[in-house]
Amino acid sequence: MIPVQPVASDEKLPSSVDVVVIGGGIAGVTAAYALAKKDLSVALLEKGMIAGEQSSRNWGWCRQQHRDLRELPLAMKSLEIWGGLNRDVEGETGFRRTGLVYVTTKPADFAEWEAWTLKAREYQMHSRVLSPAEAKALTPGSTPDWIGGIHSPADGRAEPWLAVPAIAAATRRLGATLHQNCAARGLDLEAGKVSGVITEHGRVRTQAVLLAGGS
Repeated sequence: MIPVQPVASDEKLPSSVDVVVIGGGIAGVTAAYALAKKDLSVALLEKGMIAGEQSSRNWGWCRQQHRDLRELPLAMKSLEIWGGLNRDVEGETGFRRTGLVYVTTKPADFAEWEAWTLKAREYQMHSRVLSPAEAKALTPGSTPDWIGGIHSPADGRAEPWLAVPAIAAATRRLGATLHQNCAARGLDLEAGKVSGVITEHGRVRTQAVLLAGGS
């Protein structure tokens, strides 16, 4: 297993911020990054280390192909952002547009993928239906007799062990504070509204909390 790239922490919790983000995986880190880019003050809390859980233990796919069509516009916007992220964060996320190929020997799969591809064109998403010969050519070394497949050349993948730390470091450069080994213990409430977050190292005043702590 490749070790996750280390990210510096801030020792002292801020007394107050606009937003507290709980969770230092890909969801929390990218949310904190987007908020910091809007000039909001942000504290990012992580009970362990940045990308120490599932966000460094996956294949890193950045995929539009065969998404639920209700998610497709968001997935397409995500790929657009990934395309310029190395430049924006001044770091290496490992993102590459490698393309994504699905191939099958099952007629039901092929029919489902073909129908999705036709519907996705309404969103200007141009996956391509593959013939048996094209499916074989795009999967060199494979032995099954594919009946076809689909191919999305714009899809790609990032390196989880690089991407999350690179985005976290950029978030910190934008002025957010980052606190590893700092678990959130609960919310402070006043008059039925959030007024702060209690952590194992103290309290942070805030009126907005984003929970991105994973499952």
